[in-house]
Amino acid sequence: MTTGTRRWSRATTTEGPTRVEDSRRASVVGQLFDGVLRSAAMHLCNGEEPLAAEVWASGLLAVWDDGLGQDGDDAAEADSPVPSGPEHGRQRAFCEALIRHARAQGTPEAMAVLMAIAAVAPARPATKARTAAAGLARKGVPAPGWADEVGRAVPTEAWVGRDVYGDQEILIVGYAYPGGSEHSLCVLVDHNLAGAAKDAYPAGALADTLARWKEAESSGITLAPVSLADLSGRAADALMATDYHPEAEAGRRLTELRALLATRLGSLPTGASAGQPELGSEARERLVAEFLSSPEAADLLAEPSAVVVCHSLVAYRCDYGDGDPFRWSPTVAAVCLLDHFPAKVTLDGPDLFIVPDVLCGWVRFAGRKRGLPHGAVGRTLDTVVACRDDFAAAMADESRFGPAKRVAMEMLAEGIDLTDEVAVSEWVAAYSGRSASSV
Repeated sequence: MTTGTRRWSRATTTEGPTRVEDSRRASVVGQLFDGVLRSAAMHLCNGEEPLAAEVWASGLLAVWDDGLGQDGDDAAEADSPVPSGPEHGRQRAFCEALIRHARAQGTPEAMAVLMAIAAVAPARPATKARTAAAGLARKGVPAPGWADEVGRAVPTEAWVGRDVYGDQEILIVGYAYPGGSEHSLCVLVDHNLAGAAKDAYPAGALADTLARWKEAESSGITLAPVSLADLSGRAADALMATDYHPEAEAGRRLTELRALLATRLGSLPTGASAGQPELGSEARERLVAEFLSSPEAADLLAEPSAVVVCHSLVAYRCDYGDGDPFRWSPTVAAVCLLDHFPAKVTLDGPDLFIVPDVLCGWVRFAGRKRGLPHGAVGRTLDTVVACRDDFAAAMADESRFGPAKRVAMEMLAEGIDLTDEVAVSEWVAAYSGRSASSV
């Protein structure tokens, strides 16, 4: 009897605080959801624009998008290579709990929340939101004025705008609702940052959006129509790059529109990746040979290290850039000389001092291949010349060296020929042995 009492007492002390915590948590969550409903009453119930409701719901879901969850069914997906999305983790739990709360409240603002969520949420919570909204409709709860249009926009046309160098692109898609109202969605892509999407925003009718961008054509912006499938591939690539590259910090507007963008991309035809095809070693050899036989390289033929520098330039664009060895801009050139080479490329003596000259020749060569205006090529050449002194200083600054370059510099200091694979392998083996013995 005493043992039974002790067990009952232990259970009481364990469950008591838990029940209190659960009650407090439920109270906080209830207050949170009531706040969402108050916001809906202010922004959704009296509105007439379905796009405004979709943007509101997308921003609401963005607050709770923390990536893949660690509980329940999501735990098995925690190490998945798929970018985190709205169907996972805390966002899904929040979304489904809000749906239950709205269904229980049964008010006009609850109906508005359900219909807005159904328009932009992933399939599972969207279906639950639609089912809950249908249940409220059967009870006589009125729907907002935009109810017949929300979530039903269809794509009409797609356009891409880009600057003269291709550093940035603006992806523009026009949409129309069944009632005839139109709008467009725009996504800004930065090709100097792994092709990541940096910003997104809704705009007016496609014709008005294009008219505003065409005003910038005098400054080097060009606009061209593309297929919906082409734009779909470009946008998917850009959003994936944003997710996979931590340096590509998405702007606030892009973050808030991710749920809406995901839904709208799902309405586009599936497009192939718009990225550059990978350039293999043989293709790189042919490209370097083509450059060295071009008029742009006439002054470099007497430099035996020009071939090595050319391959380093191609590797920078193909392995660390967007894959296009012909795309050079003032920004790309400056990053190459002041960041990439100092961190990753090992050069010494005369090889170091011809890098700006080789790059100038390559910029001219690439500009001719791409058909760039002389003025655009000239601005990139001016940047290379302006960076010459800073480039030499950066290459001598050991604090800029990356780990691989530090090892290569040690090999050079010990007289190892970096082109001798046997000597390099033996040195690496010995270096690893020294490192292990020092631990």
